[in-house]
Amino acid sequence: MYILLSFLTGISIVINMMINGKLAQKEGMVNGVVINYSMATLTSIIICFVMKNSMPSLSVIKFVPINYLFGGFIGVLAIYLFNTIVPQIPAVYVVILPFIGQILTSAIIDYIYLDVFSKGKIIGGILFLIGLVYNAKVDKKYEKENECVLDIKV
Repeated sequence: MYILLSFLTGISIVINMMINGKLAQKEGMVNGVVINYSMATLTSIIICFVMKNSMPSLSVIKFVPINYLFGGFIGVLAIYLFNTIVPQIPAVYVVILPFIGQILTSAIIDYIYLDVFSKGKIIGGILFLIGLVYNAKVDKKYEKENECVLDIKV
């Protein structure tokens, strides 16, 4: 069940990035972020209302460590960055580059908090990065070849 939910999460993240990128192109970067988080706030309020019986009291917020509240800031920053890159690079790179960042960051976090060093994550992240660079070079070469063919026909 959790594997299916993880898969659906991945799909929703890609769809979210593409929609937010198009929104930022149409409405501007800052307006896109504001609209995104306004809708997220509204959705959160609706979910809280629907699930009010299973929610803890708001008084527990004062016991939440301050560093946990930075998640919202990081979320806004992530949306801003995605809105910046989505119109600039192909969708496959928009998906793979953050994934590589997640792999390498998770390896660092595991090392700092769990004292576990994962060579597999580091090697996997580097292999993904090498593959992405190779793919980008092949794409660039393919684009140049197609430009030459188009120039000859014109």
